[in-house]
Amino acid sequence: MPIIINDELQGLSSRLRHAGAVVLDEDQALKQDIRPARIGLLNLMPAPAMESTENQWLRYISNTVLQIEPVLFKFDEDSRERPGASRQKILERYIPFSEVRRDGLDGLIVTGDNLELRKDLPEGEIQALQFGEITYGNSLKEIIDWARENVFSTIYSCLGSHFALNHLYGIDRSIPGEKIFGVFEHEIKKYSTNPLVQGMDDAIMAPHSRWGTMDSSQLKNNGIEILAENGQVGWLLASDKNTANGFDIFLQGHPEYDKYDLHSEFLRDWENGQKMPKGYYDSNNPAAMPRMTWANDARALHANWMSSIYRHFSVDMF
Repeated sequence: MPIIINDELQGLSSRLRHAGAVVLDEDQALKQDIRPARIGLLNLMPAPAMESTENQWLRYISNTVLQIEPVLFKFDEDSRERPGASRQKILERYIPFSEVRRDGLDGLIVTGDNLELRKDLPEGEIQALQFGEITYGNSLKEIIDWARENVFSTIYSCLGSHFALNHLYGIDRSIPGEKIFGVFEHEIKKYSTNPLVQGMDDAIMAPHSRWGTMDSSQLKNNGIEILAENGQVGWLLASDKNTANGFDIFLQGHPEYDKYDLHSEFLRDWENGQKMPKGYYDSNNPAAMPRMTWANDARALHANWMSSIYRHFSVDMF
């Protein structure tokens, strides 16, 4: 909930804003008639995970008093809803990008997809699926370019972040010999003024479940700020300014995950040699219950993101 400051407390107002609080003066509060924030979700996940992905992202961004209008959308000519395709029925309730372009967004979330590795290789051989082989790649580039100029803040998640970083900056993705899989602690960058990490703990937890990785040095060489990083598995959270007077966010991990998501992935893949997720099971025993250790950090991250969007469009309205 925004804090209302009268004229006699303007010094407090400045300090609170600097600390990351949402602050209105009395005149703004009296005139306040804030529309809902339009938050787009471009859901690229496979059909079995699409609805749970909707739940995860919308659950976390709803943890503020700001009203949110979720905008679930798809590509204008989306090959994923061709007759008989697994995602055809789900995508029937998504609107085309052309409508989103017309009406605009305040924020955007672009999810990942299970398209990291080639599927046509001999067993045991690992090779990255090239971004140019992704069937909807050109449509995704169009949305990234539009969002860069027209959306205050966009979150790119997992494969979505790698695709966007490659498209926007030419950064290459590598595939290590073993999947990065588990829950890890990440150090928050000290003295960062980025609104995403204001008020967060010095170390935050988050799951990772990915083959691909992008080296931190490549991001830094392109002027991208690393906000949270683990020395073992790399960066979790990075950010850079866009041309819409805002900032874009790149996530290599999955703070939005539910408690049992890594467990389900482990059970699905263990027959193919998948090792246990690190730092996840109690006593590191798959027979024991998974431990949820990242929910509060995820809530803080998403609340900070929504607060930054609120500050942006509420100032524009007064």
